[in-house]
Amino acid sequence: MEEYDRRQKLKEFYLEIKDCTKCELSKTRNRFVFGGGSAYAKIMLVGEAPGKNEDLQGLPFVGQAGKILDELLDSIGLVRSEVFIANVLKCRPPGNRDPRIEEIEACKGYLFKQIEIIDPKLICTMGKYSTQLLLNTNKGITGLRGKVYKVNNRIIMPINHPAAVLYSPSKMEVLRQDFQKINKIVESGEETDGYREDILSLEAESEENKGEQLGLF
Repeated sequence: MEEYDRRQKLKEFYLEIKDCTKCELSKTRNRFVFGGGSAYAKIMLVGEAPGKNEDLQGLPFVGQAGKILDELLDSIGLVRSEVFIANVLKCRPPGNRDPRIEEIEACKGYLFKQIEIIDPKLICTMGKYSTQLLLNTNKGITGLRGKVYKVNNRIIMPINHPAAVLYSPSKMEVLRQDFQKINKIVESGEETDGYREDILSLEAESEENKGEQLGLF
């Protein structure tokens, strides 16, 4: 798809869904947070849900976590206008509580459509909810962080959510290392087999624990 076409399709999609009322969050939100960045980004970063500042401004990652994300992007020579940043949920859960299953079910199709339009080389899932959704697993972020998976021909790398640094400053160095790995994967003109993990064990574990899964797919 040509660059102009991607921008146009993304704009049309925003206009189509910006007044969404598919779940109860539509009643409490101030702004619908579609996401932002380049429509032809090589890297797509996916968090879990807008926070207070995002809800007020209608933009993703504009609070303290956003400042940390900007610093991490700068460490690999990027600015946010060169990537695309989105969330699993497009509306803020009251009190910044965790996303609920029914909210993820209602909203996940929007994220999938954004991924389809942008077609990034690498999707970087930030934190538990985006990781579990896009890897279709109930495993925690700790065991998945920093590994690289290929699911439905898309390369996915889970990392800690930048907000984790606010509570555990030592995670900043881990995030810096992960962003260096992100940069190597995206800049590589070769196959990424050297970075890819075998996901068969992940799928097998998911099958065994089907009763405990979030049921996101």
